[in-house]
Amino acid sequence: MSTIIFLNGCASSGKTTVARAIQYLDHKPWLRFGLDTFMDMLPEQYTHLTSKSHDGYLSFKKDYNSFGSTLTMDMGPLGAEVFDQMPAIANILAHAGNNMIIDEVLLGDHKLKAYINALKDHTVYFIAIVCELVMMQKREHLRLDKPIGIVHDQILRVHDGLRTYDFTIDTSFISPFESAKLALDFIHKNDHPTAFKNLALLINETP
Repeated sequence: MSTIIFLNGCASSGKTTVARAIQYLDHKPWLRFGLDTFMDMLPEQYTHLTSKSHDGYLSFKKDYNSFGSTLTMDMGPLGAEVFDQMPAIANILAHAGNNMIIDEVLLGDHKLKAYINALKDHTVYFIAIVCELVMMQKREHLRLDKPIGIVHDQILRVHDGLRTYDFTIDTSFISPFESAKLALDFIHKNDHPTAFKNLALLINETP
């Protein structure tokens, strides 16, 4: 059985830098696994706003909400063949004895349920990464690898639905290292996280 730190939060909330800080600070090795891991495998011309994106893995739909302009990620016909396999691949790595930090953006409950079922034999710390909107907006404008508007789309959805966490970290005004220390302190003091186990009971009771 492996230990998994599952970070869920909006794009630009700080998940990836927190995950890297955990890898740096802790005394044992952690694999970092998440959406960006799989995004980096994709042929660029079939992603984002390129000419073949609608025929490939994912594309972005432009819209507008109360926060401003939005970009919603839509899976293309090839997308499910890759991204729906993430929970099973995470389980393969964990089953082989690897401790992991999962860096995810859960929009809706379908993928969360898949992770809960796939990782049921492992110790999972389900941690929410939250951040004030204005800080995420600033970070999004400073990033060169993501289009503008994703934060406005995800902020109302990423923590909606089946979201019972073991711990929450607000990254608005603290550094990734401070955030990582909070996560590690919680984990070292709590041997038996309950969020995934309680969610597993809930989804199995739901018709």
